[in-house]
Amino acid sequence: MSFVLSKSAIALLLVMAIVSRVSFGAVYKVGDDAGWSIPNAQSVNYNAWAEAIDFHVGDILSFEYNSLFHSVLEVSREDYESCNTQSPMKSYTTGKDSITLESSDPRYFICGAPGHCQLGMKLEISTNGAGNSPNVPTRPMLQLSPYSSPGWNPWLESSVWQLQLATKLVIAVAALAIFSIGFIY
Repeated sequence: MSFVLSKSAIALLLVMAIVSRVSFGAVYKVGDDAGWSIPNAQSVNYNAWAEAIDFHVGDILSFEYNSLFHSVLEVSREDYESCNTQSPMKSYTTGKDSITLESSDPRYFICGAPGHCQLGMKLEISTNGAGNSPNVPTRPMLQLSPYSSPGWNPWLESSVWQLQLATKLVIAVAALAIFSIGFIY
């Protein structure tokens, strides 16, 4: 019996190790409370905002903006520097766009509306390539508040978090089942 318990303990430790290795990045709302909008003297400087955060591969940028007036274009460094909106690599227009930082390469974002990039709606992201985020952002993660807008539902907004949790649970259950079956026979 003690032999079976020690195998179960090993299986549990292995499952915990696997689940802890499957870490997902932190979610950062671009511009914090200001969101993605034309900066003014009282609002955010996007590059100063980004420099205060230690981004990691796997972290997620959440762009929130009024899609009637703004968009998010991912562009080359040259297009970023010149505010060229004519040849984006990717274009986002929903008003609630989530972009995962998938590599340590620098990323460049601008607003696609005429003149907005020149007014400061541009963001350069530097990512540490050291792997997964420690899941402890240096700035507050996306805050869930029932008062942020009429009809707002935190469960709909947290679909990324739900997917991350479901993935971890599936991996844990599958690993436990594999190890348990192996130890029974």
